[in-house]
Amino acid sequence: MLCHKVRRVLSTATFTSGMLPPSDERLRYPVELDKPIKSNADFSLFPSPRIIVPTFELTKRLGSFVSQAIYQLFYESSFDRERFVHAANEGLSLLGECVANGEWGRMELIATKSLVERAEMARKNFSADQLDLLRFQPHDVALSFLHSSFISLRNFNRKCDHGIVCVYFTIVSFIRLNDSVPYEVTMSQLLNDFTSSVLVSNVTFARNLSPLGQWRATNVNYFVVGAIGRKYQCNT
Repeated sequence: MLCHKVRRVLSTATFTSGMLPPSDERLRYPVELDKPIKSNADFSLFPSPRIIVPTFELTKRLGSFVSQAIYQLFYESSFDRERFVHAANEGLSLLGECVANGEWGRMELIATKSLVERAEMARKNFSADQLDLLRFQPHDVALSFLHSSFISLRNFNRKCDHGIVCVYFTIVSFIRLNDSVPYEVTMSQLLNDFTSSVLVSNVTFARNLSPLGQWRATNVNYFVVGAIGRKYQCNT
């Protein structure tokens, strides 16, 4: 399970080798920003993704349901969505800490090399105060949900050292920046009453299914809801 991997990273600095999921074009995003971010209200580690609400597209919801069913039926019978989201938030906290501290070797224990390289470049755009936003604990997450999942079939004729079938899960989490945000809070309240008091994260964890590999973060973003306000366009 993902939670076991995260807890091993939290408790030891010993490298454990694992299969890295192959890159997927849908998970590639720009790295460099045009100019440094000067205000915490405009904070966004990467320009995208910036998802804040569940997808309402029937085809995507159906695809996620089928992907989860296939994964549970053939690869992990004990898979539980709620436990997975909780484990993902533990990983999210670790990823944020690694970016804030510049601990790239530690980050590579649960993230792909390409994500670590992107984060290392993006970190240069932010001040110490802004990077401090990324230091939080899993219990600071006020609301979290599984946004989407899909299974990627690789080209059998393409040389690939990392396997040919992967599953991807994307989780959206709202992180309390201060005590003004209650732990029991609704999505409507977060988007209307606490936009400047929460940090949102989008994280994608993936693992090879053929052959079966370890969970790795293939993409992550942290951003302040106030940075996009009501003009936000949701990437569903």
